[in-house]
Amino acid sequence: PPVKTYECLRTSEPITIDGRLDEPVWKRAKWSEPFAMIHDGSRTPLDTRVAFLWDDQYLFAAYRVEDADIRASMSGFNDHVYFNDEDVELFFEGNGYYYELGLNALNTSYQIRWTWVEPLVREQRFSELEELFKAPDVLYYVARDSEKIGRHADLNYQLPGCKHAVFIDGTINCPEVKDRGWTVEVALPWEGLRQIAGGRTLPPKPGDSFRMTAYRCHHDRKTRTAKGWTWSVMGNDNIHIPERWNQVVFVDR
Repeated sequence: PPVKTYECLRTSEPITIDGRLDEPVWKRAKWSEPFAMIHDGSRTPLDTRVAFLWDDQYLFAAYRVEDADIRASMSGFNDHVYFNDEDVELFFEGNGYYYELGLNALNTSYQIRWTWVEPLVREQRFSELEELFKAPDVLYYVARDSEKIGRHADLNYQLPGCKHAVFIDGTINCPEVKDRGWTVEVALPWEGLRQIAGGRTLPPKPGDSFRMTAYRCHHDRKTRTAKGWTWSVMGNDNIHIPERWNQVVFVDR
């Protein structure tokens, strides 16, 4: 299906990053349609939605996650929470880089800065290549058909100034209590995102757009399987295809 376009509205009102989404501005934001199955866009049994706002300092994101049995266990630094826990994830593509943030219901986060390697080699940016592979904890993602070399993931990356919070509407890790769900707030500072933008103008100007997407890793406890639910339909099970992410246009209203 076609890549969607989303209008990200500007806010002049302060937003407290506490996960509660009780500021009036979130009621006026443009909320997405429900997330769908990543591979074909079919319906999911639980509702998940995302909304974005922006001002001169931050890109804001909010999630509404329906969940009748909220559970989470991972709490370590940069734990890749999707291995064991339900999580929500945010992806932001710059020029030559993209950023990944994941959060579980305990507000445990992991962050990754992904770098496309081929442009660095082509442009002979060898000092940057050397710094990439000096990082203590990395993942080298092998090439797919449209890449000659692949991409590099800094698994210890922390976006400067990133703020996030989770609010639980229910009782976490208590299956005998029926929960309603959880909500998430994220604030990504434009100054920190300069490390991802690759020279693109930040904060964006009205009319500028960036490719972004949002994701939920749902763990089915009966079948012991994990499934991807996404804002943008990928056509397969791989969320790491930025050309399939939605176009987020920043508007001045």
